[in-house]
Amino acid sequence: MAAWRDLQSIAAELERLIDEDVTAEWDVPLGWFDVLAGLQRLGGRARPSDLAVELRLVRSSLSRRLDRLEEEGWVARHQPANVDDHRAVVVVLTRRGRTLWREMNITYRRAVQTHVSSLLADDDVSDLRRILAAIAP
Repeated sequence: MAAWRDLQSIAAELERLIDEDVTAEWDVPLGWFDVLAGLQRLGGRARPSDLAVELRLVRSSLSRRLDRLEEEGWVARHQPANVDDHRAVVVVLTRRGRTLWREMNITYRRAVQTHVSSLLADDDVSDLRRILAAIAP
């Protein structure tokens, strides 16, 4: 149990530190950047359910983030023309959203380097990836 508590608290603290760095430079929270990055990894467009899986978020949390990102003009929701289900929606990374992701990604990568990568040897990174793969649901 101690290892679990350590993992939980260290991950939360690292996320807080990275969020502080990103927010300080961009005034955009890490959670919003994560959505932009997830969409980028999925080719710039995805159904909300696929994006939620990519981000390991519950749909309601993602929906709130998408609402805010859409208000800012960084994502857009579209209904595919060839789908009979009117509830079907695709989320698209807009040109503004793609530009923001590209610029924020520099800050994000620098923060991860500062708070995580620079503290680990290559063997440590390999071990960490192996351990995370073993416990990932």
